[in-house]
Amino acid sequence: MLFRIAPLSLLIASICAQAEVVQLPAVVTTAARLPQATKEVIGDVTVLDQKAIQAAGTINLPELLARQPGVQISSTGGAGKASSIYLRGNSDKHTLVLIDGMRFGSATLGSAALQHLPLALIDRIEILRGPAASIYGSDAIGGVIQIFTKQGQKGFHPSVEIGYGSNNTVDANAGISGGNEATSYALNVAHFKTDGINLSNNPKSSGFNADKDGYENNSVALSVRHKINEENELGASLLQAWGKNQYDSSVSDANYRPLVQSYNYREESKNGSANIWTKNQLMPDWSSMLKFGYSVDENKNITPKAYNDYTDNISKIQTTQTQWSWMNDFDTRAGTIQIGAETLEQKVSGDQQYDQDQRRINSVQAGYLGHFNIFSMQLNARSDDNSLSGRKNTGSAAFSLELSDAWQVGTSFGTAFKAPTFNDLYWPNSGNPNLLPEESINKEMFVRFNGKELSSSLTVYKNRVSNLIQWAPTPSGAWIPSNVAQAEMQGVTLAADWKANGMLAGFSYDYLNGSDESNGANKGNELARRAKYSGLAYAGITLDAWTLRAEVQAQSKRFDDAANKKELAGYALTNLSASWQVNKEWSMQARINNVFDTEYELAKDYGTLGRNAMLNLRWQH
Repeated sequence: MLFRIAPLSLLIASICAQAEVVQLPAVVTTAARLPQATKEVIGDVTVLDQKAIQAAGTINLPELLARQPGVQISSTGGAGKASSIYLRGNSDKHTLVLIDGMRFGSATLGSAALQHLPLALIDRIEILRGPAASIYGSDAIGGVIQIFTKQGQKGFHPSVEIGYGSNNTVDANAGISGGNEATSYALNVAHFKTDGINLSNNPKSSGFNADKDGYENNSVALSVRHKINEENELGASLLQAWGKNQYDSSVSDANYRPLVQSYNYREESKNGSANIWTKNQLMPDWSSMLKFGYSVDENKNITPKAYNDYTDNISKIQTTQTQWSWMNDFDTRAGTIQIGAETLEQKVSGDQQYDQDQRRINSVQAGYLGHFNIFSMQLNARSDDNSLSGRKNTGSAAFSLELSDAWQVGTSFGTAFKAPTFNDLYWPNSGNPNLLPEESINKEMFVRFNGKELSSSLTVYKNRVSNLIQWAPTPSGAWIPSNVAQAEMQGVTLAADWKANGMLAGFSYDYLNGSDESNGANKGNELARRAKYSGLAYAGITLDAWTLRAEVQAQSKRFDDAANKKELAGYALTNLSASWQVNKEWSMQARINNVFDTEYELAKDYGTLGRNAMLNLRWQH
């Protein structure tokens, strides 16, 4: 079924060529784990550079990602609240998140708290859609989101930005960056605070409290690099964020009645990553990068001790990941060969005691990237040896053909996996230490057009995931996590962007048929919180120092549950923005989101922002 519609690709792309994914920069690194020129990229990649991030005017990272092709999200109540990213319809646990090449996320939940990472400290984002376990290991079933922190440039460049908006929202950041021919640095800090909205929008919910649930985030990012000589360079980077979050909940009494809704339920989080690296040209055709990194995902949950005792009860859970990697690139006449080795140690700690609280994953990998006139190919293979769940081997192959300077067609095939989380394996009295990794097989085809004023792409994919972990009964009647589920995601992503004579326009459209293929009552049902149809269209114009933009973001109906009983209605949001470059150093930006105050839900019984606005003033030298 997947490739029956592939012959339509040239026709549809041709129509687009007669008709905002940001055009790729000169170098992309995530698709092959080594620098690639734009036209050489075979993977399905979206790049959001600093200009695109600033122009978006969004208040959090998940909201920005939701406007990109192939990405949907669910959210539980506004800024700072728990969000899930569905890349090509895959579970949020099936997207690997990297910060400057280092793994970031929770080894207990299996996902990354992207809602706590501030946009103000991010230089660019690369979104790789499709399996990448043969390059990065576990988790990359749906793809990879890599976040790059800001880097210094030659000279001295201080900056300050302050923003104020709806719900008493304050968004401020400041930074200094600079450098010379040998050394560069960047230091940035950010503060975000909002009164928020009411997390729960259902008065009948057990935790409902008619208040606003606020959020505060303070963060810092640092990067430095030094070029010793033409062959040797070293550097380091850090991104750390501290969050304070309010939410609604309740505590039950002896008769299971929900009480204590008026208590100030809250969370405190610490999330971030740091790394140090050295890059060396060991021989004319042999470059090496040795990197050491550390990431943390920590959460403190503060609740009352009991329904009749409002004393704070603090529970803590933390994941730390320590990673060494050594990547070697060999340039040959036939292409680039990459050989690498990694070791990753994951530790969990806190109030919850696990039978096993750490594991080590030792990995080796090899890759090949070759370009032969109009033909390109990328091959990758990797073996991951997990101390708790055993060895897993993955591979991928991708090919592309340049039909002309502007047209490119290609196809790829890849396998991927997700190792069980510590909660799946060792949660007291319900974990299952015999779980196997979740596995996937993906195949796709694409056609792309990259002209001077227009770029467009069409990608068709099919991804089948097996051994999915779900709760299931044992012969004794107890319910534990088990490898009993399967899912299939088939889809089409179509995107186009045009820019000429101070005007710009574009759109992205996604068709997703995500279905539960497990043998059970839900077989054939749509996957929860995934819309079958979604997209975004935008148009803008630049008039001297002014830039005006309008966009419409829409999704069809979805279901909040696997049984497809709780429907989430479809919706369309209209957003408007205007920016004014006052002079070389000063600029202003205003944005109104959800102009028509549309009511909608991204998760059942959780609130979303109505009409909201933000005004920013920025100075940069």
